[in-house]
Amino acid sequence: MKELRVSGPADILGFIPHALGFAPVRSFVFITVSRGRLGATLRVDAPAPATAPLDYAQRVTSYLAADENATGVLLAVYTDTETATNDRPFHAHVEAIIGELELAGMPLRDAWIITPAHWRNLLCDGDCGECEPQPLATITDSLLNAAMVFEGSNYQTPAPEFAPFTGAPGTEARILAAVPSGTMQSIAAARALWCLALEGSESPDEATALKLVATFQHVFVRDMLACDIVSDGTASPGDVILGTGGIAPDWNRVAKAEKIMRELVEAAPVGYRAPLQTLIGWIHFYRGTASAATQYYELALEDTPRYRLAELLSEVARRGAVAGVAQNPATAYRRKR
Repeated sequence: MKELRVSGPADILGFIPHALGFAPVRSFVFITVSRGRLGATLRVDAPAPATAPLDYAQRVTSYLAADENATGVLLAVYTDTETATNDRPFHAHVEAIIGELELAGMPLRDAWIITPAHWRNLLCDGDCGECEPQPLATITDSLLNAAMVFEGSNYQTPAPEFAPFTGAPGTEARILAAVPSGTMQSIAAARALWCLALEGSESPDEATALKLVATFQHVFVRDMLACDIVSDGTASPGDVILGTGGIAPDWNRVAKAEKIMRELVEAAPVGYRAPLQTLIGWIHFYRGTASAATQYYELALEDTPRYRLAELLSEVARRGAVAGVAQNPATAYRRKR
């Protein structure tokens, strides 16, 4: 895509959903700035009323500090409630953010609030016209948004949905019979089968698909297969789950893994989909789209109530954590437009 120019706030706000891959809701979205260019984009859940402003500000500042070239930051606050022109929602949290960013040497350059009906500047004092609410149409009609749509960018991401199971009777018994025993030999065979699928050019056939569904049912094997998606096998399980420890995913391999796991979900009967749905959510966590990740965790918990990995990753998302790979501009996911 050719370089696009930003001419004003509406262009920046039009850029955000294209950068994220979805339209944010109840979110704080930060964009780092360096030498007049937009840098990394970070989305976190808007703070809950009980969230300490300083804790929240320090956490997001630590994430933004991963962009070592940043000389400033822009902020867009998305809320699902209407606000009066002079209201400043999240005032204490925004003030804490301003202070922490100043200390970090990347001051907040500007901020806006986006509601269901309008957007406006969040920092002005009311003495200038910029505080007046602006219609949302100025964002969708902005030159940058139009240019990105023309270039093929589309951020209308549908909610996760999987077809109901339509497999043959006896599928559950076949899956149970193929679950790895946990021996070194069975684990090695499971990983070999998974790597063969990741490196192949065709979708797994029906028999292979059921064997793969079975391998994901074993907790230890599931974790090893997740490792094989993003790492060379040397990273620790904790680093793999959180995307820390210097992990640098091959995003083409990650995309292939997601495609295969989607196919495996639909090959699996109810009660056997949770490991796959959880890991698809985890991939979205790696990409920095926690809202999408949470939707998959919820599907996993519907399939298998109290599925432990889905519960743990849901808690990670609830706390506003960002995958390590998403914090580093060198390893962060870049959408293909």
